[in-house]
Amino acid sequence: MCHRSVGLVSQSIEAAGIPTVTLSMERGVLAPRVAFVPFPYNHPMGEPGDGEHHREVALAALALLHGLNRPGEVDLF
Repeated sequence: MCHRSVGLVSQSIEAAGIPTVTLSMERGVLAPRVAFVPFPYNHPMGEPGDGEHHREVALAALALLHGLNRPGEVDLF
């Protein structure tokens, strides 16, 4: 899904009172809470087949729901 679509979807979800975290490889994504990741395009969780690392990324992103009290941007790694 393109970053613009993800931004619009996350804005709608946040408007309903549900916090979101969007993973992005580039800055300027118009989403309420954005975690920048240092991975190549099309691999927001890291390299394919690396389930342990995918889990680490997912848990770090979910932790931001408690760490970011309000919408903002942060480097995940």
